[in-house]
Amino acid sequence: MRVLLLRPPRYVWPFNSETSAFWPPLGLLCLAAAAREELPELEVLVWDAPGEKVGWRTLAQRLAAQQIDVLGIGEETVSAHEALRAARIVKQLHPQCVVVAGGVYFAHAVEQTLNEDCVDVIVRGEGETTFVRVLRQIHDRRAWSAIPGLAFRGSNGELVLTPPPPLVRDLDRLPFPAYDLINADLYGRGSRNHPGLASIEHSRGCVDSCSFCILWKHMGKSVNGNDTYRPLLRTKSAERSFDEVLWLYRQFERRTFGWVDPTFNASPAWSDEWAERMLASDLMRPGGRPKTLHTAWVRADCVVRDESDGILAKLVRAGLRQVMIGVERDERAGLAALNKHNNDPEVCRKAFSIFRERYPQVYTIGTVIFGLPGDTVDDLKRLAACEDDMNMDHCFVLPLTPNPGTATAVDAARGGYTINTDLSSYNFHTPVCITDTLDLRQVESLYWRIMLAPSWQRVCGALPSMLLDRNPRKRRLHRALFYRGATIAVKSLLRAVLKPREKRPAHYWRKPSWYDK
Repeated sequence: MRVLLLRPPRYVWPFNSETSAFWPPLGLLCLAAAAREELPELEVLVWDAPGEKVGWRTLAQRLAAQQIDVLGIGEETVSAHEALRAARIVKQLHPQCVVVAGGVYFAHAVEQTLNEDCVDVIVRGEGETTFVRVLRQIHDRRAWSAIPGLAFRGSNGELVLTPPPPLVRDLDRLPFPAYDLINADLYGRGSRNHPGLASIEHSRGCVDSCSFCILWKHMGKSVNGNDTYRPLLRTKSAERSFDEVLWLYRQFERRTFGWVDPTFNASPAWSDEWAERMLASDLMRPGGRPKTLHTAWVRADCVVRDESDGILAKLVRAGLRQVMIGVERDERAGLAALNKHNNDPEVCRKAFSIFRERYPQVYTIGTVIFGLPGDTVDDLKRLAACEDDMNMDHCFVLPLTPNPGTATAVDAARGGYTINTDLSSYNFHTPVCITDTLDLRQVESLYWRIMLAPSWQRVCGALPSMLLDRNPRKRRLHRALFYRGATIAVKSLLRAVLKPREKRPAHYWRKPSWYDK
C-alpha cells in the first residue's frame, strides 16, 4: 500500500522570500516516521511541492504516474483550499484512494471539510497514533468508529465524531522526523539569513489559552471528552532535543533551526539543560561561537524570568538569534479580550529592552493584533507605533483573524463581525473582520496606509538599522523587511488610485513563477 503525504503548491507570504518562506513540512515528516515505524510494510512518500518548486501541472502528472492508495493532507486555514484542490485531483485519478485530512484547519472545520466530496476522514488533534490506527483499518470503515480522534460520514451520511484521542505523554518515544523522505538541501538554499533551514520542535501545547490561537487547543487536553479543552504543555527531554539537533546537523547539514513550538521558552528546566548541552558540544566553535542559528517564538514573561536566572544568556550563547514575541495589545483591556495572561505592556517592553541592551545580536520581532470590535483609527495608529515604543527590531500589526475552532471565530461570527469568508484571505495581513466603527474597506485602506506610510520618524529609525547595525544578519533582515513593506505600500497606493471602488480584498501574496507549471 502506497501512502502519500502531500503539501501542494501555494503562494508566498508577501514579507518572505522564497528561500525562507517554505520550511520543511515537519507535521508530515512526523506522521511519515510514525507510520514507517509501526507499519514497515507500507510505502510512505512525502511530496513537498513548495520546497521542490513543483507547480500544479507537474504535480498532476506525478500523481497520475503512480497508484496512490492513501493521501494525507494537513493545512492551516489560508492554504486549505490548495490541499482540497490536490485531493480532488487525486480522487479523479484514483477513485479508490482514501483521503485523510488533519492539521489545525481541517480538524476544527469538520463539517465544512466533510461536505467536500474529496475527503474521507479527518484526524483531529495530535496525529501520529491516530493516523497509524487509521492506516491499519483503512479499508474497514466500520472499524473507524472505534478509533479515537476521528471525524467522518457514517453509512447514512451522518456526521460521526469519535472521542478525543489520548495525548502522547512521552514525546521522547516519537521517532525522529523522516527527513530522509525529502531533499533537505532545498530548504534555505541560497538564503543568507536562513541557510540550511530545518523545522524542529521540542514541545507541544502551551501555558496559555489565547482566544485567537488554535495551537493550544489543538495540542491541549480535552475536558470530559467534549469540545472543551485546557492548555497543557509537554516537552521532550533536553537530551532528546539536543540529539535531534545534532542528528540534523550531521546527517543533513542543517545549520538554521526554526523551532515551531508555540512557546519555545515555556519550560526553564528544558531551556537550561538544552543550552548547557549545546554549549558543551562540538556544535560550538573554538572561542565560543555557535555553529548553528536558532529562531523561536517566545513569551515576554518567560524572557524576563530566564534573564534573571541566567538561562537566557546561555540560550543566546548557544545560538538563539531571532525571537518572535506576541505582544498582541499595548493595553490591558485588549489583552483581557484576547484572554492572554501575564503579558502586560510593561513586561513586553522589558523583554525587548533586555534583548536590545544585553543581546543586540538577536533580531526581535513583535506582533500586535488590530481589529477588535471596539477598535478605531486611533487604536490602529497607536498599535502601529509599538515598534518604536517597545524598541523591537520589527513589528507586524496583524488584523484579527478568526481561525476555525478559536473563541475569536465564534465571537466574531456571533457578533456579525466576520465579513470576508474567503479563507485564502486568512493570511494574517488581509483584514477579514469589521469593527464597530469601520467597515471592511475602511479597515483595509487604513491598515495599509498607517502601517506602511512613510514618515520622518520611521525613515530616521530604519536607515541606521539597515546601514549601520553592527550585526550583518540584522542589517540584511532590516533591509529585506523594509523592501517587502515598501513594495506593498506602492501596490496599495496604486490600488487606491486606480481601483478606488474595488470591493475584493487585497492579498498581496506573491505568485511563484513555478506555481502553475
